[in-house]
Amino acid sequence: MFLTFLAITKDRRDPAYKVAVEEARRNAERVKVLARSPTGIPREGAVTLLRNDPLTQGPKLFAKNCASCHRYDGHDGLGGTPKEPPAASDLKDFASRQWFAGLLDPQRVDGLHYFGGTKFKEGKMVKFVKTGVGVFSSEQKEQLQKVIAALSAEAGLRAQRDLEQRDAAVIAEGRTLATGEAMRCTECHQFGKPDEDATAPDLTGYGSRQWLVDFISNPAHARFYGKRNDRMPAFGGDKILDEHAIGLLADWLRGDWYEPAR
Repeated sequence: MFLTFLAITKDRRDPAYKVAVEEARRNAERVKVLARSPTGIPREGAVTLLRNDPLTQGPKLFAKNCASCHRYDGHDGLGGTPKEPPAASDLKDFASRQWFAGLLDPQRVDGLHYFGGTKFKEGKMVKFVKTGVGVFSSEQKEQLQKVIAALSAEAGLRAQRDLEQRDAAVIAEGRTLATGEAMRCTECHQFGKPDEDATAPDLTGYGSRQWLVDFISNPAHARFYGKRNDRMPAFGGDKILDEHAIGLLADWLRGDWYEPAR
């Protein structure tokens, strides 16, 4: 009895034990939710639901593979704070209108949330935003908001689905503006059509599931950063993560997991 008491007391004081207990509680609650999905509980058992759940696996994959450089709302995906400062962008709400608005903000583009920890801090994109967007007229700022809506719509984020249906005309106008001289997007990026002279990541389908899977798999592909890639390894081709794991990570970053209808 005395040894049992000591064990219980030690567990209560052990932070790792507390974390494990809380994780077990969350998993149990999540299984209840997933069991109500159209597919129900598979023959392999309830544990398979968790293995295939982006909301369960995404934060773990991010913490293990991405948080050494990136952050997710300032943390490692699981709520922890890495010791080293971020060396790449924060991926919370990636490709959303809010995320793009920060990227194209002269006051924020070279901060740690975006390019501040990368070699691109002094690059063309940062210079364009700070010296170009920074002196936009009121009319140009309105046009920029339409371009942001159009670029974000490329991702097809579930959280913005209703908004994008309402803003269909705005998004269509934004796509046209993005390829025009005023916004200058296609000076460096390709958008809507192939461009062999593009030197920056492809904006066609930017942030979509396939785009994100392809980018995580090989950011040094010519469609993305090519030879200018800044330290990010290729996770695909079974080098670090298999296709299933990359898909789970992409779905989590996009906020795409099962939730029961309300």
